Amino acid sequence: MFKLYPLLFFLLVLSSCLSSKQSIKFELEDGFYQSKISGEKETIYLDNELDYLYVFPLKKVGDLYEVDTLERESYIFPQKLSNYPLESVAFTTHGFDVDVITIPFKYRFPVFAQPQQLSTNLNASLYVGYRTDFYGLKYKRNKLGQYIRQSKHYGLSFGAFSGFGSSPVTPWFTNDQITEEYDGLVWSNGLAVSLGIDYLNLGLAVGWDRLLDKNSSVWIYQRKPWLGLVIGININ
Repeated sequence: MFKLYPLLFFLLVLSSCLSSKQSIKFELEDGFYQSKISGEKETIYLDNELDYLYVFPLKKVGDLYEVDTLERESYIFPQKLSNYPLESVAFTTHGFDVDVITIPFKYRFPVFAQPQQLSTNLNASLYVGYRTDFYGLKYKRNKLGQYIRQSKHYGLSFGAFSGFGSSPVTPWFTNDQITEEYDGLVWSNGLAVSLGIDYLNLGLAVGWDRLLDKNSSVWIYQRKPWLGLVIGININ
C-alpha cells in the first residue's frame, strides 16, 4: 500500500518553492552569462532594471572582464512590452547546485526469492552537483500590435546525494532471519540527474541503501542498487 508521506513532503516542497523566490534559479538575475546575441558565443553581462534588461558586451583584460561599449553596441530589452519586433535571444550560465531532494518512489530489483519492489517510504537527502541553466527571451505580437515579452527557463544538473530515510524490514526481506516487522533507518547514497523547469525540479537517481541497525547483515537490500524518481528544491 502506498504511503502518503512522500506526497505530503512533495506538496510541502512545492509550497516552499512558490513562497520563497530567493531560493529559485528560474529568474534571470544580474550577472555573467554566455550568449550568441552578436552571432558568436561570448560572455556578456546582464543588468536587470525596473523597465529594461541591459545586455553589455565584455572584453577580457588579464583575469578580469570589462564592459566594452566603446567599440561594440549594447542591447536593451523591455521587461514587459515593446512597440517594435525584437529577435529571440538565449542565455546560459553554469554553477554548482545544492538541493534538498526526496525520492518518493524507489524501484528495487529482484533479489534472492523476492520479486521487484516499489518503495514509497519517507526520505530526504542533500544533493550537490554541477548545473547549467538555459534562459530564452522572445516577444510575441498581440492584437494591439504590441510585442509582449515571453521567457522560458530550464536547467540541467548532475551530481551526488546523501541522506536518510526509512525502509521496511520484515521476515520476507531478511530471508526469515527475523520475526518482527518494522521500518528501519537507512542511509542512502547515489547519483542523480535532474531537469528543472521554472519552479519544478524532477530527475532520476541510481542509489543504494544501508540499514543502520543490528539486522543490516540479513537485510536483502543492503547496499543493493535501486532506481528512483527525484523531486528537489534548490537552496543555494
